[in-house]
Amino acid sequence: MVYIAIIGDVIDSKKLTTRSAVQDSLRLVLDDLNQVYADSLVSPFTLTLGDEFQALLHPHASVFQMIDSIRIKLYPVTIRFGIGIGEIVTAINPLRSIGADGPAYWNARSAIAYVHDKNDYGVTNIRVSIGDSSSENDQLVNAVLAMGEFIYAKWTDKHRDMLKALLETKQYDEWFSHQELARHLGIEPSGLTKRLKASGLKVYLRGRKQIGEQIQTWCRQSKMEGTNGTI
Repeated sequence: MVYIAIIGDVIDSKKLTTRSAVQDSLRLVLDDLNQVYADSLVSPFTLTLGDEFQALLHPHASVFQMIDSIRIKLYPVTIRFGIGIGEIVTAINPLRSIGADGPAYWNARSAIAYVHDKNDYGVTNIRVSIGDSSSENDQLVNAVLAMGEFIYAKWTDKHRDMLKALLETKQYDEWFSHQELARHLGIEPSGLTKRLKASGLKVYLRGRKQIGEQIQTWCRQSKMEGTNGTI
């Protein structure tokens, strides 16, 4: 069985003057995600080392929707994420994401280590790994992901508010209703159009969707080929 593993880590957590409060907020955000996305989780989001957390997801899960929910709710705290695709070779705990091991987690750990060292001057904080960094598909997916990260890093509070509103109204897709989003934000449609043009939000969402679809393809290929996550 192929899974998607997510490992997250609060960046420079030891330098935070409100580290305890951030940990409490993170715990609440993860608890909320575990309820909202219960059907997508094999093992729930679990704090493992105070400022680090992980989860194991079904292959069809809305990975980036979950990640953006965490990032938006904890902003301005920054978090790096490693996403790994592969199997789990040990028993899986459905109550806590602790103890399970296998290529999915190995690849997620490799991905988060990569962005720890090579993050495009602090801009790129997410990477996907299938266990073969030399793969053209792997490189292409992570290049698109990095471009989206560049867009995200340039956003103002008003731009982030648009993504937050889309998450709240369950419209995490570039083909969202402009009228509904404007109404949710309490602004005129013309004002929303200006924000959209300046933010690149639709390009950001388009890239996330394409990467999500590629992850689904990798998962299907791994399942058919019976691989350990390396494609």
